[in-house]
Amino acid sequence: MKPDDKPPRGKWSREELHGAEATAREFLEENCVQIADTMRAKVKFLETLIQRLSLKKTTLEDRLEYFARVSEIARLIESDADGFFELASQPIVARILGTVPPKSSAES
Repeated sequence: MKPDDKPPRGKWSREELHGAEATAREFLEENCVQIADTMRAKVKFLETLIQRLSLKKTTLEDRLEYFARVSEIARLIESDADGFFELASQPIVARILGTVPPKSSAES
């Protein structure tokens, strides 16, 4: 099932939910080291840039460049984290929503 083909939340069959949860769990478990290493590399680069920002000899132009890179790397880390969160949470959220009884028309 491609991401665009996934059923709307709350419309997953029990088998689809279990399959999606198992796939997400397996992917994250199998790739946890690589995911962590990639994020650590970005954090290490952030630390280097922050160290350079703290130096009195750093020029204004360099500081501006470092701030731009810090912002870019922070967005990349955020995007990675959001993507992995979405991957893992969507089946769980769908399962939870599936347990919520639908509102009656009188409540709407």
